[in-house]
Amino acid sequence: MKLFAERLPDQLARQLAPVYLIAGPERLVVEEAADRVRKACRGQQIDERIRLTADRGFKWDELGQATETGSLFASRRLVELRLPTGKPGAEGGKVIRQWIGDQRDDVLLIICDQWQMQQERAAWVKAIEQAGVYVPAWNVKPPQLPRWIDQRLKSRGLQADDEVCRFLAERLEGNLLAAAQEVDRLALLFPDSRLELAPVREAVADSARFDAFRLAELVMTGQSGAALRCIRGLRESDSPEPAVLWALGRELEIALVVARRSRHEAVARVFSDLEVWKARQAPIEACIRRNGPRRLEQGVKRLSRLDLLSKGQVQGDFWQELERLCVAIASAPAASAHGAA
Repeated sequence: MKLFAERLPDQLARQLAPVYLIAGPERLVVEEAADRVRKACRGQQIDERIRLTADRGFKWDELGQATETGSLFASRRLVELRLPTGKPGAEGGKVIRQWIGDQRDDVLLIICDQWQMQQERAAWVKAIEQAGVYVPAWNVKPPQLPRWIDQRLKSRGLQADDEVCRFLAERLEGNLLAAAQEVDRLALLFPDSRLELAPVREAVADSARFDAFRLAELVMTGQSGAALRCIRGLRESDSPEPAVLWALGRELEIALVVARRSRHEAVARVFSDLEVWKARQAPIEACIRRNGPRRLEQGVKRLSRLDLLSKGQVQGDFWQELERLCVAIASAPAASAHGAA
């Protein structure tokens, strides 16, 4: 079956399916859904967990072999397969379908970070829908965010009217990870309360000095010194590296798209297509004027290494490399006509 993440807890409470596919670009939804499956497995005394990553060098027979040998500790196991590209290829798709056809006792959890709607038509996805559960995790659009925040607040024992939810949505602008962190912080400040706009505004202002969105704004508007101070504040406050990178990476990627498309289209049309909030448009345009498409493309490429650093998959200092990238983007001279081409 196919169901959205908010319905997954009910399904898990009824029955543990043999296979789950959780796929989509909304990282928070993906990870929380995966955690729910893991918790449900533990509730069924499935404590042994086998983790595989289908990267470029992955041999697909490893999936089949993962549970062929018996376990000394458990009769059932959770096999977690992370598929970074979301595309197993012909061989991988065949192996996944074979796994499902074998009707094993173990539970297979497939997690895909990259995902597009047309991938739902793949045969291996259809096989999962028939035998198990497919949970898509699409990005929450700006108009949907106030409702998402309202539901999140209620899950933490908080009540809020539409005005409070809209205020938080405008500040967080589509970053669910940051929204979840803000809701958790409000739950600590105002436990089991009905939130009023004035104290929420004050609480949000108190956290704004060193937050990830502030860093992105400083970089986009060319304030390199303030950006460095903000990074140090984020580091000292143990801010989650993926959340910090998400906020900056989103703005740089959008700036690159706008820089390329605005050579042939009206900027306002591009912003509208990308659903960029009005408050973010001027900083993005300022960044484009300073850097141009070529420098922005270089900056976006550097995000890939920062992403690996934030996940601990390569060696290096995430914060030092983040500082270098931010200074490069914030300090860039205005792009010449040649450099902006």
